[in-house]
Amino acid sequence: MRPLLAAVLAGFVSASAAPRPSAPDAKANKTFTAAVRAYHRLELQTALERFDQALDAFPGWKTASGFRASCRWTLGDQAGAQEDAQLASRLKPNDAASYAARGKARLILKDLPGALEDFRAAAEADPNSIEGPLGEGSVLSASAKMREALVPLDDAVRQDPGSAAALLMRGSVKDRLRDFRGAAEDYGAVISINPDFAWARLYRGKALRELKDYRESESELSAFLDSNPDHADAGYLRSNVRFLLGDYRGAVADLTKLIANNPRKGSAYANRGQARAAMGDKAGAVLDLRKALELDGARRDKIQSAIDALEAAPAADPDDALPAKPEKPEPGPDRRSRGEPPPERHSGEEESLFIR
Repeated sequence: MRPLLAAVLAGFVSASAAPRPSAPDAKANKTFTAAVRAYHRLELQTALERFDQALDAFPGWKTASGFRASCRWTLGDQAGAQEDAQLASRLKPNDAASYAARGKARLILKDLPGALEDFRAAAEADPNSIEGPLGEGSVLSASAKMREALVPLDDAVRQDPGSAAALLMRGSVKDRLRDFRGAAEDYGAVISINPDFAWARLYRGKALRELKDYRESESELSAFLDSNPDHADAGYLRSNVRFLLGDYRGAVADLTKLIANNPRKGSAYANRGQARAAMGDKAGAVLDLRKALELDGARRDKIQSAIDALEAAPAADPDDALPAKPEKPEPGPDRRSRGEPPPERHSGEEESLFIR
């Protein structure tokens, strides 16, 4: 073999046989820390990019995989989250971060007892870390133990008042407990930390509606719809709030857009019919209610009663057409364990039915 070729091959063999570093280097750790910080601010895309960079620097890093799993799950990438969680579940933790990472993995894999054990171990390993109490609160919330969840979540917020992730989780738990004022305050704090996290405006708008602060609710829902114009639940909720504010034209405009996006939604026609009746548009109201009658079989009797009342009325009178205010829905099952944004008690459509 020629000397030059032999030297090149020897160098290649030597490089390929070089041992893999036993731990992430300082640069990888710095990137990981920045990713965690971005996640707590709910800058989720930035966090994901940095978790990717950390794992590119040290492939197979189980602790980083556990944290990235949580980020991916929150962003709706369930397949990626499951892949990361499977890797992180094989961790043998030796510090708070690795216990928290395995806890996040176990939470995604629905091993709630194991996740709770890990998060409590993380808190014991580092009492100053937010990850233990935040994780414990998340597991208890996923287990529908809302009052119990508040205790560690309060601890998490005390430890890091700038964690939008902790405030968001605590707000969702308060929402479930029907502490709408507390929920609105937590969601407002999230917005102060990260004004670009639009979901907090939707949840705050819903909580404010429960508090009958309709004007502020309408403002938050409008801000959310500016960045999510086709979000149906937010559209239904804003139409309802506008109706309650006496802005019938605004309610009709919202419902008209919802109908354009989904012409088979009987509830949208029924609600628009009621809004048109409140405006004094008897003919338009009856037309919409008759269309709702075709599409919404579950409420046929109530819709027919509304039609009969309108047709029997001698003249349009907005006061006669006002529906009862929507009933406050009962709390529903927790959805945080499915990786979605904070729980919604029902859909916006269900919460905004003018005819019940």
